[in-house]
Amino acid sequence: MIISIIVFIITLALILVKPRGMNEALIALAGAIILFVLQLLKLEDVVYIWGFVWNATFSLIGIMIFTSLLDQNGFFRWAALHIVHRFYHLPLLLFTMLSLLAAVITIFFNNDGTILIMVPIVLEVTALLKLSRKGRLAYLLGIGLMADTASAPLMMSNLTNILTADFFHIPFDQYASQMLLPGLAAIVATIAVSLAFFGRMIKNEESRGEMPRVFPLPATVLGNITLFRISWFIIVMMMLGYLLSEHFGVPACVIALGCAGIQWVASAVFKQVDAKQTVLRAPWLIIVFALAMNLVVYSLHVHGAVAWFPDWIAAASSGSPLAGLFGSGLLFALLAAAINNLPAVLISSLAITQVNGADYLPYASLLGTAIGAKLTPIGSLATLLWLQLLSQGGVKVSWREYTKYGLLFTFPILLVALLVLWLTGDY
Repeated sequence: MIISIIVFIITLALILVKPRGMNEALIALAGAIILFVLQLLKLEDVVYIWGFVWNATFSLIGIMIFTSLLDQNGFFRWAALHIVHRFYHLPLLLFTMLSLLAAVITIFFNNDGTILIMVPIVLEVTALLKLSRKGRLAYLLGIGLMADTASAPLMMSNLTNILTADFFHIPFDQYASQMLLPGLAAIVATIAVSLAFFGRMIKNEESRGEMPRVFPLPATVLGNITLFRISWFIIVMMMLGYLLSEHFGVPACVIALGCAGIQWVASAVFKQVDAKQTVLRAPWLIIVFALAMNLVVYSLHVHGAVAWFPDWIAAASSGSPLAGLFGSGLLFALLAAAINNLPAVLISSLAITQVNGADYLPYASLLGTAIGAKLTPIGSLATLLWLQLLSQGGVKVSWREYTKYGLLFTFPILLVALLVLWLTGDY
């Protein structure tokens, strides 16, 4: 048990530090290999964990390829420029609409894609508006928060959603019926909490840019208008595919990869993409990372290092449904904030199975690991990516500064989402 804990801590620390820019997948793989060499993991553990992660990881790859292809044709920049041209002189509405755009991208694509797409756009917009650092950080925090807090409504919005849905055999329509309203409540709460804290500053922030001449017209950023229209059709196909996938026994990854393939062919036909480079730049190493990191975490479970967690979940969910939702949701959130939400999902799912408790526990886990991950910089890979992109864009945010905002904003958002889950669920 002690060795498993040490390997996990060192692996997680190296993933956060990334010495010499080493990919997190290789670090996680090294940790898993060490556990195998020490005979703390077995081949059957690999088979078990592969069954847990394969659908989610291939789904994520498909979604990331799809969003990359849309982005290369100017799809998301087109949407952002519409917002900027309409609301540049109304800062509170501009903040709200950019946050809602981030929420929409998160819901229909995923949280990591939101960071990759929206952070460069918001960095550019706030620079052209000549906002102060505080003003820019307010907009960027809104986007960063929304990338995870808006990731609950649909199954494909977050890798952790697909992992949880697969583990508990929750079909797409059942997932949406349970999580859509709590997820939408989290989006509203994110905007409300952000405006409550930053609203006056955003409103008083003097915009000194020459608007709107500094911003290109939305239509000018589209590579090909016909491809743009085809993309809308493919998005609708993807949503219908997810909805019908369980009925026909089709894994979610087949839908994601299939729609990405159709978009890839269309983009190649209209010469709006380097087809080979798009495939090569896809996050294929996420397969290695998800498998290896979950093996490292599974070692903790096998050797009793997290044996206390099911007892805590059982105690938290022993009372009324409302108290159980709040108690367990907070525990899942704190776990995700402490060790990252990806390993937290496996530990939480195994604990729920051991407890064999209330029906709401998987959904409380979904909200806790998605929203609670925003408490700390290490809570999600999306947050770490956000910090990295901000630093590259000249807006440096220390871990201490981020944690201050994370603690301030996350708890009220999580409590609102859990409350709506209780109000709308039959528990």
